[in-house]
Amino acid sequence: MTHLYARSAGLVLALLLLAGTAAAQTRTVSGTVTDAATGESLPGVNVLVQATNIGTTTGLDGRYELALPDGQRTLLFSYVGYRNETVEVPPDATTISVALDEDILGLDEAVVTGLATSVQRANLANSVETISARELAEVTTNQTLDGAINGKVTGAVITSYTGAPGGGISVKLRGITTINGRSQPLYIVDGVIISNDAVSNGVNAVTAAAAGGNASSQDNPANRIADLSPEDIESIEILKGPSAAAIYGARASNGVVIITTKKGRAGQGVQLSFQQSLGFTTLANPIGSRQFTEESAIAQFGPSPLDDDATPEEIAEFEAGVEAIRQLYRQGQAAGFYDYEQELYGNEGLLSTTQISAAGGNDRTTFFISGLVKDDEGIVERTGYEKQSARVNVTHRFSSRASLDVTSNYVRSEARRGLTGNDNSGTTFGVSLTATPNFVDLFPDGNGIYPAHPFNASNPLQTRDLADIGEETQRFLGSGRFTLNLLQQDNQALQAVAEGGVDYYGLAQSSVFPVELVFYEGQDLIGQSIQGRTNNLNTNFRGSLVHSLGLPESDLFFTTQAGVTAFDQDFDRTTAAAAGIIPGQENVDQATSLQTDQFRLFQRDRAFFGQEEINWGNRIIVTGGVRAERSSLNGDVGKYYAYPKASVAFNVTNFDFWNVSAVDLLKFRVAFGQTGNTAPFGSKYTTFGPIAIGGNIGSHINPQRGEPAIEPERATEIEGGVDVSILDGTANLEFTVYRKVIDDLVLTRQLEPSSGFATETINAGQLTNNGIEVGLSVIPINMPDFQWVSRTSFWANRAEVTELAVPAFQTIGGGFGNTLGSIRIEEGEAPTQIVGIDDTDGDGVSDGVFQLGDVAPDFQMSFFNDFTLWDNLRLTVFGHWKKGGDVINLTELLADLNGTSVDFDQNAGTRLAALGVSAAPFVQDASYFKLREVGLYYTLPAELLGPGLGSAVRNIRIGASANNVFTITPYKSYDPEVHNFGDSPVATGVEVTPFPTSRSFLFHLGFGL
Repeated sequence: MTHLYARSAGLVLALLLLAGTAAAQTRTVSGTVTDAATGESLPGVNVLVQATNIGTTTGLDGRYELALPDGQRTLLFSYVGYRNETVEVPPDATTISVALDEDILGLDEAVVTGLATSVQRANLANSVETISARELAEVTTNQTLDGAINGKVTGAVITSYTGAPGGGISVKLRGITTINGRSQPLYIVDGVIISNDAVSNGVNAVTAAAAGGNASSQDNPANRIADLSPEDIESIEILKGPSAAAIYGARASNGVVIITTKKGRAGQGVQLSFQQSLGFTTLANPIGSRQFTEESAIAQFGPSPLDDDATPEEIAEFEAGVEAIRQLYRQGQAAGFYDYEQELYGNEGLLSTTQISAAGGNDRTTFFISGLVKDDEGIVERTGYEKQSARVNVTHRFSSRASLDVTSNYVRSEARRGLTGNDNSGTTFGVSLTATPNFVDLFPDGNGIYPAHPFNASNPLQTRDLADIGEETQRFLGSGRFTLNLLQQDNQALQAVAEGGVDYYGLAQSSVFPVELVFYEGQDLIGQSIQGRTNNLNTNFRGSLVHSLGLPESDLFFTTQAGVTAFDQDFDRTTAAAAGIIPGQENVDQATSLQTDQFRLFQRDRAFFGQEEINWGNRIIVTGGVRAERSSLNGDVGKYYAYPKASVAFNVTNFDFWNVSAVDLLKFRVAFGQTGNTAPFGSKYTTFGPIAIGGNIGSHINPQRGEPAIEPERATEIEGGVDVSILDGTANLEFTVYRKVIDDLVLTRQLEPSSGFATETINAGQLTNNGIEVGLSVIPINMPDFQWVSRTSFWANRAEVTELAVPAFQTIGGGFGNTLGSIRIEEGEAPTQIVGIDDTDGDGVSDGVFQLGDVAPDFQMSFFNDFTLWDNLRLTVFGHWKKGGDVINLTELLADLNGTSVDFDQNAGTRLAALGVSAAPFVQDASYFKLREVGLYYTLPAELLGPGLGSAVRNIRIGASANNVFTITPYKSYDPEVHNFGDSPVATGVEVTPFPTSRSFLFHLGFGL
């Protein structure tokens, strides 16, 4: 690697030697830059002499003044949110004023291509998704960031774990990239690699959901990306595949999400902003339940029918059982029956989000300060999500050569997520609900005493009201970026960038189940307290040199970067589960039984990188780069793994022969890249576990053998596409195809018993993804009083296990066996296939195990339409269509088994008859169309406010919005997106009584000072 770094540094020095230093004659050009629509001056616009490093910015009045070297005649005007403007300066002109058009479709935005550089989208050789603040937080108020991007990313499969407050979403970009490794993208916020952990709260000690296995995937954990506030974000760039993400190395196999938060702008003074949202949330898609008659209640819950030779005692017992059910039914009938789904999930929770921000600055210092308070109640009483956030971002220019950017964000959040999902003890809300007929009275008496559930271990109303399940997070994110211009000449510049940051969170989880809960009846140890503490610290540093060189005579521009990076992670989680708690106590030392668990993870990554970009007059743009990285998670910690990238873009419209004025951009592009995915922590080690023999404590070797030669998984992608823009940017088409191959899959294989071990982790296998992405953005109407902007996206992916060096196996969290359906990894098949037993000939006998479905959708489409009338009234509508994709619906199975499913009297008999013979009835089509977001806003014209108020208050904006407005789906449960096993790489198609999805309605008020 020393040679690699030396070559990169040598390349920089060689380019420096090419620079000419002869002084050139100059003339002064000045002018004003304004908004083409309003005529208002634009401060802070960049004015650059094309193919040089000579430039300036406009002042408060939108004016600029620039020395134009002799022989240079082209000025480039650029400003965030506006179309770039290129102007040829006539030989004798000294005044050039321009009016910039708003860049509604984002055609001229800058997109990240390296660790320290960006490129104009028109010159980009990859498909990179960009989500602006306008799309992210200005349509409606989302509870979490991952929820705000759901459905808006072309090429992504985004699925909720649960509808519980505080989020919990799986994001998979361009298909399946791993079986056992990390499946979430790499998140980078203002240069800081941040954690997106999903930490178990340990309630498996009560629910026994994992039945002794790994509990974390079934405890409905929230992703820590939920801590970020969408309201603070300026833009999100999503590098979906290795061809774009290769420069980020062995943590980027699942893509990279680059988040930039808001900053102040020079020349605008201090602008204060206030935003308030108030609303409520309701159950989105109630399932309903069976409506019993007295006869059906007795048939379902009464004693089994008697034989003809029953004894008098048996007959008496039978009649007593029938009479007991008859009395229960008649009591419920007298009360008008009970809607327990509404009782559990029918809370209309209040939603409130308040944000205050200040932004501004001068030509030396700019700042953005914000504070946010969020308080969202859930659709289950005593659930909710609260967050307080404070952010300070400051940029200071010491001189024309040096600047410093500092960002800081403190977040405190509290989530109360209830007790839902799978369980094997009958304790969760959903499992209890499936066992609850509408005639049973479970409400407390006048003394607050809850009755036992006659048909289930727990009373869900009591569990909801008495159990205390919550978590609190304290988080700090901070970064600093120091930029020093080492060299600044007419045709070249050398810049040094040092950037570092820290991400720390402390998570405290507490779940207390008091002794009064009825499901403890008959147990020896009653009352439980589960206390968890997690601390995670991520630190990262990057140092780089960036050299730019323009050769106007040959129309060439070179951008070279080289540098080093370092990343460290220290994760420490401890959980203590106590049983037999003294009544009224919560401390785990006040119990008769205590089990503790601790998990620690240390990761140290070091890397070198280099990249070269050659731009020939915006006609041909060639980029090549490599990152070489080592990690403490690899078997050989000293070995560097190289991740190369290369791309080329041909912008046909910039060639001299092109003369089709209607076509603004016709660009062909192709890109190649490789990224990695390090093996799970501990894969290379043979570990020890505790053991007690005769009262003596010792250690024994765990059954999994370490693999000291373990290597990262490697994803290789080739991407090609074409971009077209026509009619002065009123229509833009992006078409991309890709092929992504993942080699050296990290898998677990069985070992011969004679080895002394049961399993080991190895590199063995290959996955292939082939996909297509299409994006069409148009402005069908663009008149002074009415504008319509429309974006339509289409994407599809096909994955296949092309090599597998171990026998076919069911994934961890891939279901509950072939009888009910499960996700199986098998060579030659999709890694998301659902298999199970089936009766293929209809004789009532299972004929074996067959493929019954596939979790992956056939394709997805999204539709974003933005209407603006009179510059004041704005309507935004966002819809999302997923075609295909199956889910194993075990919520319906449990309701069938308990006789409470809404269609029990019509269809459940057929489904139950298939149980043990075929799993097909519960593998259901999860296609859907969702109207995800609708927003309607009105901005009051200043003249309506009067001369006094109108000059003091700006942009008074009122509006209303809704999330998850409606869903059309054949799937027969709360939401076709929800799944049981958390952030599993492939097992995202299993549902067991989740926290239902909610619908929210909000009213908004905002203004500035």
